[in-house]
Amino acid sequence: MDDIITTLFNGLTYGGDVKLSVLNYFLLAVVIMPFFLSAMKSISKGWAIVFTIAFLIQSLFWFVLKAQGISIVWNALAGVLVLVLFRHRLSMLMKTKWMILASITVVMLADVYFGLMFPPITSIAHVAAFLLGVILYLLVGIKKNRKVLLSS
Repeated sequence: MDDIITTLFNGLTYGGDVKLSVLNYFLLAVVIMPFFLSAMKSISKGWAIVFTIAFLIQSLFWFVLKAQGISIVWNALAGVLVLVLFRHRLSMLMKTKWMILASITVVMLADVYFGLMFPPITSIAHVAAFLLGVILYLLVGIKKNRKVLLSS
């Protein structure tokens, strides 16, 4: 039981590193905020599924690879934001676009920081997580579109 608690603590807090924990939870908040904007609620309904799957994958990495942190989660959600921005660029309000662009920019700057300060595997994981978010969101969207087509 102690091993599970220790793994969860280390995973959620970067082994107790306050600076990295604050940075990562700030980044998570930055990428989650746009999903609560009124214009986003109608077009990004599958983001919670992506969040959940990314968190489960991140948790699995804590136990299997002894990884730490939540960067898979915020990078996957950044992938969703980029996809939403490109897929719905004409239907979104300008104010919403700027909020999304600001979130994506903050995440990209953080990824550059991590790329400079940590081993290359960190950058590879961040890019893979970003692509995971895009792919998962596309799959959620395809499933939703199939239901609409079948019911009509």
